[in-house]
Formats: sequence, structure tokens, C-alpha cells
Amino acid sequence: MQRSSISSIFCSQEQLERFKGKVCIWNLTFMERPLTGKLLEVTDECFLIEMRDGRTLVARLDYVVGFGMAKHQPGVV
Repeated sequence: MQRSSISSIFCSQEQLERFKGKVCIWNLTFMERPLTGKLLEVTDECFLIEMRDGRTLVARLDYVVGFGMAKHQPGVV
């Protein structure tokens, strides 16, 4: 299996920086519905996501169909 890098699937590491610490809506191949969670960390192989209940989820790059920043961010008026 060929490994993909973030830049070949999504965007550059610099572009992803603006998503870090923000709540995003995630579409993952192994979930029936999108989930909402904060992007904590990005590596060359995975995303670390904190879900609303405080649990963390590690999603490999090839399991992420897409994601987008949620309209309402906690602490932002």
C-alpha cells in the first residue's frame, strides 16, 4: 500500500495550521455520520481530533474524506 502525504491529499502543513485548535466537521470513511471535533494535532500520517465529550480520536489520512471548520467556534462571540 502506498502511503500518501498530507500535501498530496489535502493541503500543505502551513495551510492546515489555521485549522489547529478549531472545531471542525469531519467526514470519515468508518463513521455513518459526520462528527464534530477540535483538531489537536496533524502528523504526516494522521489527525488527532478531540471530540465534544473529551475523548480523542486518531484518524489516518486515508480515512478522512473531508473536513471543514464549524461556523460556531467555542469562546468566539
